[in-house]
Amino acid sequence: MSEIFKAIGFEITDEESYDALAVQAEDSGERSAVHREDLTLHGRCWRLGEGIEIWSVLCEKENDLFYADCRPAFRSRYARTIRSWELVEYEEDGEAIVKGVTASGIEVVFELQNLTELDPRLFREHDLQIGLAGLAYSARGETTPQGRRGAEPPTDSLRFDRVPQTGDETEAPCDNDYEIRGRIIAMKELRNPITGVRLVWLFLDAGGIRLEVIVNAAEVTGPLKLGSLVEATIWLQGHVLDANELTARFEGVDPEHPRSDYWLLLRRAN
Repeated sequence: MSEIFKAIGFEITDEESYDALAVQAEDSGERSAVHREDLTLHGRCWRLGEGIEIWSVLCEKENDLFYADCRPAFRSRYARTIRSWELVEYEEDGEAIVKGVTASGIEVVFELQNLTELDPRLFREHDLQIGLAGLAYSARGETTPQGRRGAEPPTDSLRFDRVPQTGDETEAPCDNDYEIRGRIIAMKELRNPITGVRLVWLFLDAGGIRLEVIVNAAEVTGPLKLGSLVEATIWLQGHVLDANELTARFEGVDPEHPRSDYWLLLRRAN
C-alpha cells in the first residue's frame, strides 16, 4: 500500500511514517461511523483539497479500539451509475470492495472509501451512483500515433484490464489493480498542499470507459499532451454518492451517457 500513497504525494517508507499519517488523519479528519452486529467502524476522512483525501479507519470491538486501516483516496469529479453490484466487507480490516457493471457494460472492482459516511439503506437500491478514480503507481505518455498531430488512436489500442492476481490470494482477497491505456481528453496539474509534491490529474478515454487518474509527476515518463496516449497501472478506488452529494457535485452531463438520449427530453408532447 505504501507505493499507492505516492500517487497523491506522500512518501511512506516505514511503519512509523504510516502510523504518523494515520494519527494525523484521526486528528484532522471528518468523523463518521457505521455499526455492525459485533463491531463499529469509525471513519476519519482528512480532506486535503483538490479531491485528495486520506482515510483512516478504527475498529471498535468488545470495548477494544484499534487502527484497522489507513489509505490514500481521491474523490472523482464525475458521477456514473453501476448496476448488478455486490458489496464485500472485510470489517476488521476496515475495508470494503464493490463489484459492479457500468452503463457501458464494463465490469469494475474498486475499493470503497466512504463506507462509514453512508446510510445503509442506500445499499438497498438496484443501481448505485459512484465516483471512480485510479491512483497510478506510474504512467507513461506516448507520442501521437504515426506522429500525426491530432490523429485518433485505433479503438483496439485502448484498454482497461484487471491485473491478474499472483501469489497468495488470502493476502489479497480482491485485487483492484488495473492496466489502462487511454487517450488524454483533459489534464491538470495539482499540488499536495501538505507536502508540496506536484501531481497530475488525467481524464482518459480508454474505449469502453472514461476514467480519472491521478499520478505523482515524478512517476511519469514520456510526454503528456491532450489527445496523446498514456499507459498506467492503477489502484482503482471510489466513493458511493448519496442524493445530497450528487446535487452538490453536479458539473454537467455524464460523459459516458449516449447523447441521443438528451434529445428525447426535448420532444414535445403534442
